[in-house]
Amino acid sequence: MKRSVDEKLKYNSEQKTPFAYGYRFGVKAYREYPKASKKRKREMMSDIDDNKRLAQSGKSTRNSVQYAKGFMCAMRDCAAERKARQGK
Repeated sequence: MKRSVDEKLKYNSEQKTPFAYGYRFGVKAYREYPKASKKRKREMMSDIDDNKRLAQSGKSTRNSVQYAKGFMCAMRDCAAERKARQGK
């Protein structure tokens, strides 16, 4: 059974781990992006780039890497769900 982003968000909201915090922030950022100002969109893109680099490198504290991985997983899940709704 494939879980929806909302189900994963609910699960991660109950957790107290760096990954869960990153996941929650990633979903929030993804959902806010379309309505954000140009300045805020630039800041969000910078956050995405930073977290992507950190998640891929794994060369920082374990907690920050787990946070970044949660953030990027949320981005992936949200994008996949949006594309599925659009029939792509």
